[in-house]
Amino acid sequence: MTFERLQDITVLKVAYTTKSALAISAGDQPAEIMESPVIKLGGRPVIPGSSLKGALRSTLEAMLAGLGHKVCIPFAAIPRRYRRKEEQKKYVARLGRLVPCEDTEHPCPVCSIFGTVGGRAGLSGKALFLDATVGEGGYELIERSHVAITRDTKSQSEGSLMSLQAVDAGATFRGDIRMINAEPWEVGAILRALEGVELLGMGAKKTAGYGDLDIKVETVQVLRFDGQEWQSTPAEMEPYLEAFGQKFGA
Repeated sequence: MTFERLQDITVLKVAYTTKSALAISAGDQPAEIMESPVIKLGGRPVIPGSSLKGALRSTLEAMLAGLGHKVCIPFAAIPRRYRRKEEQKKYVARLGRLVPCEDTEHPCPVCSIFGTVGGRAGLSGKALFLDATVGEGGYELIERSHVAITRDTKSQSEGSLMSLQAVDAGATFRGDIRMINAEPWEVGAILRALEGVELLGMGAKKTAGYGDLDIKVETVQVLRFDGQEWQSTPAEMEPYLEAFGQKFGA
């Protein structure tokens, strides 16, 4: 649907600067190395495109739901005990959301941008999220230990010590978000979701002060192929934000 006829590609060049420690874990690792190391690419820390996509999608879902608009809840986010059709309907109704989108011709606004997920195939997303990388030498890795505190004794819970690796404040990651054949309101939705992620933080341990980011969209370019080469035209953000406001604002 999205890729049948390529009309244009809108490219957002985004900078993510850490204002506090940023921890995006690479998953389970041998304990003697580090329990939760940061993800690296070519030996340098990276914010994976998948993490950016997940943070932006969940933020946009919450924003639109908060404005009273109907958006679906991803299939993967539904607890297993509610995944049968009838149970799904009851569960999402309690949340004020829609069941996972299956109608690829009339998807909810979020699935229109991000595609369908969690076993519901059929609609590719319009937005492509590239890894955000940090320049060589432009960062410092730190390691911290965290413990759980028992509520009754206010002391360390036995066996609860965990080591966490993070990128210290002051590092700037850069990565592109590319949107294929996007309507203006869809570009505006990504811009607003970036604002939301800036306010809410990203990665692990957000409630403990991690993940505070300064997010800046440095440029917006619209690429079109004229039959011989790609033509790039700079674009202003305001028309995209206005289109989003006209579609979803009060």
